[in-house]
Amino acid sequence: MLRQLHRTATRRASTTALLHFQSDSVPRGLTSSGVVGTNRDLQGSDGEFFGVDPIPTPVEIKDGRGAGMTLDANGFTLVPHAWEHIDYYDNSAIVDRYYAECEALVARQTGATRVLAFDHNVRAKRRKQAASQLSGDGANAVQEPLVTYGVHNDYTLTSAPRRIEQLAAGQLGANDTLRARGDGESLQADELDGLLQRRWCFFNVWRNIVEAAPVRSFPLALCDAASVSADDLVVFEIRYADRVGENYFVRHDARQRWWYYPELTRDEAVLIKCWDSRGADFLGMLEAARGLPRADADAAVPATFSLHSAFEDPASGPEAPDRESIEVRLVAFF
Repeated sequence: MLRQLHRTATRRASTTALLHFQSDSVPRGLTSSGVVGTNRDLQGSDGEFFGVDPIPTPVEIKDGRGAGMTLDANGFTLVPHAWEHIDYYDNSAIVDRYYAECEALVARQTGATRVLAFDHNVRAKRRKQAASQLSGDGANAVQEPLVTYGVHNDYTLTSAPRRIEQLAAGQLGANDTLRARGDGESLQADELDGLLQRRWCFFNVWRNIVEAAPVRSFPLALCDAASVSADDLVVFEIRYADRVGENYFVRHDARQRWWYYPELTRDEAVLIKCWDSRGADFLGMLEAARGLPRADADAAVPATFSLHSAFEDPASGPEAPDRESIEVRLVAFF
């Protein structure tokens, strides 16, 4: 209790830090220009970026604790959760045990009737610099917090439904972590059309995995979905050996509202919405592209996704412990 009181008393209402946005020279749009992206290897590491022009921009980032952010209104939320902790550097423990706990958490928080975890990253800057890798077959390299990568969302109008199709049995790629769970955990090809006609969402469960210290270095900034214009988006291709993924990057707009959760503990989680098929800004676009019945406008929710990025907090001194975090991506059906 004393520690919590100390945190509350010393926490700042906001911080100002640099976030990396794309300049006006980078082609904007909801679909890919084909000239902005990177190549990603089988261990999850990116090669040199092409077509980008990142601009470090000072942004006010407000303390989100107590602000009442929700997934459907803002695109992210903070939830407490008493995790059954594992060795977070053991790939098998993550896939065999942690995935199921993340699935149950998302189902409980969202009301989804079916949730499938399919991908994860562990991030720690010092371990990345030491070329650390998770243990176990097919394990990825430890990655660093995405600071200069740029403000982004994990999916686009094109890549979100495509990713669902790629998660079907028999369609998994060489670097798909879901392969380790077996075809019994995959989606089935004959159910895809039915699933895509219902509401579906991609989520990211993002957490601190250090027992003794809250996150002080490289916290995560999250953008209120209601403050983002589709006119500012840039498609960034991620070219794998056997498939192409897409992120949205973005140019800066002063109307964007940024938040973070300072000193995130190991028994909390940030849930980030990465795509919602019922998001109001894009409602009907997916259905029109695929020849599916148009979604009911009365079922729309304000937030389609939340842009996000790690950042260097100027108030975090050199003595701050290295951030070690895990993120799991999941698709949920309603």
